[in-house]
Amino acid sequence: MSDPKLHHYVPQAYLARFGANNQVKVRRRPPGTTHLSHVKNVAAETGLYTLTDEDGNASLIVEKRLSDLENVGLQAIRRIDETGEPPAVGSDDRETLCLYLAVQMARTPRKRTAVLFPHDVETYAAGRPIDRALIAEYLERRHLASPPAPAEVEGAWVYVHGTRSERGANPQNEAVVATLGSIAPYLRHFRARHWRLEICRKPAFLTSDAPLVVWWPPSALDNYRGGGLEGAAELRFPLDPYRQLVLVPGTGGSVQDIGPSRAAACNQDLADSCERVIVGHPDRHAWLERPCSASAGQCSASTWRRSSTGSPTAAWKSPAGK
Repeated sequence: MSDPKLHHYVPQAYLARFGANNQVKVRRRPPGTTHLSHVKNVAAETGLYTLTDEDGNASLIVEKRLSDLENVGLQAIRRIDETGEPPAVGSDDRETLCLYLAVQMARTPRKRTAVLFPHDVETYAAGRPIDRALIAEYLERRHLASPPAPAEVEGAWVYVHGTRSERGANPQNEAVVATLGSIAPYLRHFRARHWRLEICRKPAFLTSDAPLVVWWPPSALDNYRGGGLEGAAELRFPLDPYRQLVLVPGTGGSVQDIGPSRAAACNQDLADSCERVIVGHPDRHAWLERPCSASAGQCSASTWRRSSTGSPTAAWKSPAGK
């Protein structure tokens, strides 16, 4: 069997839980187009985890280890299906899912973009001085697709120049190692929380290409401050159309029945914080169409900034995930 060239940042087997026969309905961010897709083509990029070893050869060791984690993580999720309860404190399944969720939080393109941002700015500059004017130009034309705020320009300029001495010669290796090597703080937060399994009587939950949602109550501070795990009220991870895990402050575990309105609100937050797409069942168009509707402002750039914890713009505003 040949080595896979297409590497997933959301596991195929996880995505398949929201579809039928490995087919899912995918809805992109505005303009909101939808299409049917096999899960192998969702949340994937060519050579995403390929490293170059000391001899200059391509290595897939990271991709293979991620595959092993995905397999044991799926088994732990299936035991939640069987028991109808979240894994107990101290159990192997809870520890497995802590690692599974931590890696999922670290492996999104948004995290990778934060690491590669200085390299990408230098490439874009093509020899021009990397001053604030160039940073503003790059943010508007390539990164945000909208005019940046002065604080975003300043934060990006400080970030680019402050990381200059830390950059390696191989951006690809650096991106893989830096993102997946950052999970220790996530593990600590996940272990310390109460795990609630929410169950909806209707198949309502969607997922996305960034399925772990960090949620905190809306605040006026969101205009200039990002958010991280430290102050998060809920960490949500949909398991299938009927169930989601919600990690909240406290200890232990519980099960809670919820109504469709709660699921719909969670779907909207998921849509606001996705990378590029939300994912649902091919036959349930109504649920897939609800998030990011015209009445919700088509997921505006400002909404995206607020919900994109871990992106460069959010990271510059506050020490997210500390």
